[in-house]
Amino acid sequence: MSRRTAIQIAAGILLFNVLLVGLAIRAWAQAATTPAAGLTDAGLKTVGAGLAFLGGAIGTGMAQSRIIAAVLGAVAEDRSQLGFGIFLMAFPETLVILGFVMAFILR
Repeated sequence: MSRRTAIQIAAGILLFNVLLVGLAIRAWAQAATTPAAGLTDAGLKTVGAGLAFLGGAIGTGMAQSRIIAAVLGAVAEDRSQLGFGIFLMAFPETLVILGFVMAFILR
């Protein structure tokens, strides 16, 4: 992947996240029963929980994209590497699990 493509993908992800957070803040502001409620501590905790899970998911995707390619290459050369390769493919999933736990704790 070229550097320009990577920058475009990162900019697209950033724009999507900004729009998502903006829409969520607007929805929370409209759902408030009192006019002065606005963005509360509960709303900020929800945004933080979402960002914790999002960070874990993006990190896992980036790690697994490279690990799976390397494992498939190693297994193509030597089939005895399959067990260790499966472990290496499953290991980054701990980032998603940790992100989910942090989101659950923050919420």
